Amino acid sequence: MLSMHSIAVSCWLALAAPPSAQGEIGGVVVDAANGRPVPGAEVVLRVMLDGQLVPGEQTTADAEGRFLFTGLPAAGGYLYVPGANADGVHYPGRRVWLTALDPRAEVRLDVCRALTEPSPLVVRRYDIVLKPEPGKLTVSETMHVENPTQTCYVGRAETKDAEPVTLRLSIPSNFERTTFEQEFYGRRFSLAGGALVTSIPWMPGQHELKFTYVLPADPGHPVWERPLDLPTEELAVTVRTDKPDDVACNLPRRAAEQPGQLVFRSGTDPLPAGYVLRAELGKVPFSWRASGPWLALATLAGLAAGAGLTMLRRRKRKRPAGPRHPGDGRKKGGAALPHHGRGTRKRCRRTVPSSILASQERQTLKSRTRNGRPEVHG
Repeated sequence: MLSMHSIAVSCWLALAAPPSAQGEIGGVVVDAANGRPVPGAEVVLRVMLDGQLVPGEQTTADAEGRFLFTGLPAAGGYLYVPGANADGVHYPGRRVWLTALDPRAEVRLDVCRALTEPSPLVVRRYDIVLKPEPGKLTVSETMHVENPTQTCYVGRAETKDAEPVTLRLSIPSNFERTTFEQEFYGRRFSLAGGALVTSIPWMPGQHELKFTYVLPADPGHPVWERPLDLPTEELAVTVRTDKPDDVACNLPRRAAEQPGQLVFRSGTDPLPAGYVLRAELGKVPFSWRASGPWLALATLAGLAAGAGLTMLRRRKRKRPAGPRHPGDGRKKGGAALPHHGRGTRKRCRRTVPSSILASQERQTLKSRTRNGRPEVHG
C-alpha cells in the first residue's frame, strides 16, 4: 500500500512528461530457484528524487508473471529502480535510466522463497584486528557472510509481537560505542540482551559486514573474549603491539606480514558457532586523559576529608574543660549531677564578706532583744 507521499509522486509521474517524452518499464517476476514465473507478485517502481529513492508506482504481475509501467518521464534522464515483494521481503532489480533516445527498458526480477529456520548462514572469511590504545581497546571486525541456498533467510520470531532475529553479534557487552561501515547495517542493528541483533533478510550470495567497537581497557592484564556467531571457515586475529611477548591467543600463531603486529589464524577445520576466541594483551598503556577525572575526584575527596578533620580539631580545642558555674547541674564532660530531692534543686548561695555578715547579725540581735533579754516566740 502506497503512502500519501508515494501517491503524490505517482501523480507527479503522470503529469511530469508530455506524451512525446514518455517512457515505459516492463519485465517479468521469476523464482530465483527454478526460473519459473511468479504470478500475482507485487511490483513497486521507485524513482530517484532529491537524492533519494521513493516509491512512485505499484502494480501486480499477471498470470505469466509480467508487469508494465507506462507514461514515465524520460526526457529528463530520470533514474528508476523496479522491485518485487514476496513473503514480506523486497527484491530490488537493476537500475534503469530512461532518456528521450532510449525510453523503454525490460527488467527481470528474481524473488526467493522465504526460509525461517534453520539458519543457513556461514562465514567464509573472518578478520579481527585488536588495537590496544591508552585507556581503551579498539576492535575492528570484517565478516564475509554467505547464504549458500536459493532461499531468503528471514528467521523466526520468538513471540508474536517480536521481530525475527537473523543474526546476533555477541561482542563484549561493555562496549562503549559501535560503528558500522555501511549505514544500511547501522540502521538495522539494535541492542537486545547485551548483544547487537538484526532482522535483516539474507538473500542468496555473499555479504560483507564490517564494524568497529571500543572497549574500556583493564590497565592490569586486559583480556578480550568473544564467541563466534556463525560457523566460520577461515579466521584471522591480528594484534597491533610493540610487545609481542606479552600477547597470547587460543589460535595458532602465524608469521606476521608487517612489523609491530602479531597474526593468529585458524587451522584447516572450520570453527563451530559458539567457539570462544580469547586474547591476552598484556599491559595496556596508561592514559592520563582517561584517568584524569577519577584522579581529580579522589583529590577533591581527600581535600574535603582534610578540611573536615581540621574543623573538628578546632572545635575540640575551644570546648571548656568544666561547667561554667558551680551549680549549673552538670559536671565536667556534660554529665548531669543527681538532684537533691524530687522536684527540687539545690540552691546556690552567694559568698558574702565576713564583715558585712557580722554587721547584719548584730542588727538582727539588737532588734530581737528587749531590756537586755532575748525575745522568745511561742
